[in-house]
Amino acid sequence: MIIFAHRGASGYAPENTMAAMKKAIELGASAIEFDIHNVEGELYVFHDRRLDKKSNGTGLIEEVSRSYVDSLRVDGEPIPTLWQVMSYLSKHNCLVNIELKGMNCLEVFIDTYPKLINQLNVPPEKLIISSFHHGFLEKFRLHFPHAFVAPLFEGVALDCQQTTSQLDAYSLHLSLSFLNQDMVTQAQSRGLKVFVYTVDKESDMTQLQQMGVDGIFTNYPDRAAKVLQV
Repeated sequence: MIIFAHRGASGYAPENTMAAMKKAIELGASAIEFDIHNVEGELYVFHDRRLDKKSNGTGLIEEVSRSYVDSLRVDGEPIPTLWQVMSYLSKHNCLVNIELKGMNCLEVFIDTYPKLINQLNVPPEKLIISSFHHGFLEKFRLHFPHAFVAPLFEGVALDCQQTTSQLDAYSLHLSLSFLNQDMVTQAQSRGLKVFVYTVDKESDMTQLQQMGVDGIFTNYPDRAAKVLQV
């Protein structure tokens, strides 16, 4: 089972910061997930659209300047760029799940994706591109037909089969709260990996392992590795 450090090792360091990424590597994580937004043509690693809850800033992240974002802190840590995070992670040969979170990030990411491969030497098979905005993934696929893409579903995935087929998806990312054995079995029978978020309770980890899911997202990758013995 693959264990993704969710927004880095965010149980131990401020989420989506370099501190969280470095902590994940320190704990031995072999896979890391994080979110991106576009600010004036620069992709930043941050979760929320609003800055207020997660940082000491205010407003919508896509409506502020790069200099403003650079001045902000998340529990004392700066908000990193995608390039900063990937420059670090590219040296550690880990699987990276980049979630397209911001509504305006697609075009910039389409330009950036080949640079991650050609300039940072990240193998394409080490990158999974996911999003709740399935149309983003469809457009991304037009440019990079062999890239690994993964639709995220928040509730009951009613159109799961149609969406994954249209995208020729690599994996399917489902909420722990809306998961059952049939969903896992059916997805895997169609050649999909099934990754589940966000899993921090040991009992849930064990149950998902018994269900045969392919991976989990957790804020505590070291705990998961111990429980799952991977």
